[in-house]
Amino acid sequence: MAGIMRGALARLGLDAPQTDPGQASAFFRRNPAPATFTVPPSEEYVKELHACWRDSRAFSHSTTDARTLAAMQDAAQVGLGRMPPVEPAIASLILAPEEALRPDARCPRPQCRVTDDLLSKAYDSAARMGRIGNSLSHLLLGLSTSLQQAQVEPSLQSLSDASLQAFALMSRELGRTMSTLVQTHRQVWLAQSPLTETCRKVLRAVPVETGELFGAAALEALERAARARQTRQELSGLHRSMSAPNRPRGPLAIPQRRSQPDYPGGLRRNTILNARAPSTRAQYENRWKLFSDWCNGKAADPVRCPVAIVLEFLGRSHSTLRVYVAAISSRHEGVDGATVGCHRLVSLFLRGVLRLCPPRTLRAPAWDLPLVLEAMSLPPFEPLTQVGLKWLSMKVAFLLAITSAKRVGELQALSLAETCLRWNPDGSGVVLWPNVAFLPKVLSRTHLNQPIRLARFDSPSEEGRSELLCPVRALRAYIAAAAGIRQGCALSKQRLSHWVVDAIAHAYGASGRPPPSGVRCHSTRSVATSWAALRGVPLEAICAAASWATPGTFTRFYRVNFAGHCPMAAVLRPSSADSKECWYGHPVL
Repeated sequence: MAGIMRGALARLGLDAPQTDPGQASAFFRRNPAPATFTVPPSEEYVKELHACWRDSRAFSHSTTDARTLAAMQDAAQVGLGRMPPVEPAIASLILAPEEALRPDARCPRPQCRVTDDLLSKAYDSAARMGRIGNSLSHLLLGLSTSLQQAQVEPSLQSLSDASLQAFALMSRELGRTMSTLVQTHRQVWLAQSPLTETCRKVLRAVPVETGELFGAAALEALERAARARQTRQELSGLHRSMSAPNRPRGPLAIPQRRSQPDYPGGLRRNTILNARAPSTRAQYENRWKLFSDWCNGKAADPVRCPVAIVLEFLGRSHSTLRVYVAAISSRHEGVDGATVGCHRLVSLFLRGVLRLCPPRTLRAPAWDLPLVLEAMSLPPFEPLTQVGLKWLSMKVAFLLAITSAKRVGELQALSLAETCLRWNPDGSGVVLWPNVAFLPKVLSRTHLNQPIRLARFDSPSEEGRSELLCPVRALRAYIAAAAGIRQGCALSKQRLSHWVVDAIAHAYGASGRPPPSGVRCHSTRSVATSWAALRGVPLEAICAAASWATPGTFTRFYRVNFAGHCPMAAVLRPSSADSKECWYGHPVL
């Protein structure tokens, strides 16, 4: 092919540029590499190519010759028509029913609509190029047939064959471009849908069909997903009916499609539901499914059912009941102008359940903090210069959790980037900021982008182990040991939780005691804040560090009682009594 191209360039009086292989080194003698063959740019081709780059609307009015060359029979059937419209089954997930049934359904979001229009214009231009290419293929094939019949010299026949091969390769690239435009068009619509990421991935991977955006295979995938979801609901209802005999329930039936509140449009409905944190939405969704199944068994509408149906459904412990009431209130249209949770009968019902079945709160700590801190000062967690990355990671995770009282999601959002990690110039501490894209559970100005300030502990404690428990020292060692290993990949919340729980379990095993059962990473919040209260830190500072709006959250759900006095100064102390870097100005641990 390179020889044929050189012959064509010679007929045009052009010289093919040759790359200089360079001079071989006197120390490393080897045969010079052959020069790479490249095709010089055609001045006329580049001129026509760049004719519309400044303004894509240039030459939008085709000439008579252009319309003749672009004319093609059954162009839409072979994918060379206009951009395929979105199917109503996909559009109905995003748009209102009357909008989804329109033949020219458009994206609801303005920016997505602009992107969608640009993609359609790009596809239409590529299709027009494909139709012109169809005419060009006939011309080239006709020219090749004429040269064969005329029995011209072999060099001319080689030029014709090379032209056909170059055109075939260009046609393949055009087909790949049009397929990519269709897939991008799909993604614009899928990004606005409430489908799960798994379902989106399946729909994105469906093969492209000519003249279709998603095609029959995508619709079949949606039907299979709907049938699987319905089967899971049936099995879930069967499991609840068999495992909860005391729960009031109706006859077993296939759950119908869950009714939704009459919000103005599917997109706005999803926006209203997304006002809550993802974990809260997941809990509410599970409770709402149970309530919907119960109402279907009673032949009642879960969105508009009377309060009597809601009270008949409620029959659990008080703490669980409040979650069910909140979940039902988030979807129910309300009674007498108020939500279900604010209705007088529901409020009296909850107060009566609270008096009859008062909640039992665990007031004893789940694990012993001094025991764990004692183990943190011994091998395999020390000395830091010799321990493996596994033990160092567990120690850093535990010390950060116990000295900050943050949720595992807030710890996972911390970043080691230069903009999020600031060391004090005198080495007395460090300030950590979460990633700017992180959204905390409590969305308010006081909780967004809240930093964690850690002070260096270097004054010896009664046992001389305060420096060994310094979180700043451990963090610096971890950054040095893990440099270049993770390569920018963030830790998952599950891995971070495992590190904290494994550190507690190893501490118990090292002391010869059985590890406590059911220990969770979230327990560090109750242990840390309870020790802070024991040390005399004001409740306002504790609530500010733990992101609690009122002290009632701490006293009702997190505070635990420690019997006796700590036998060791096992609570980490800052470097001096005047340190203001820990717990927002209050030395705690």
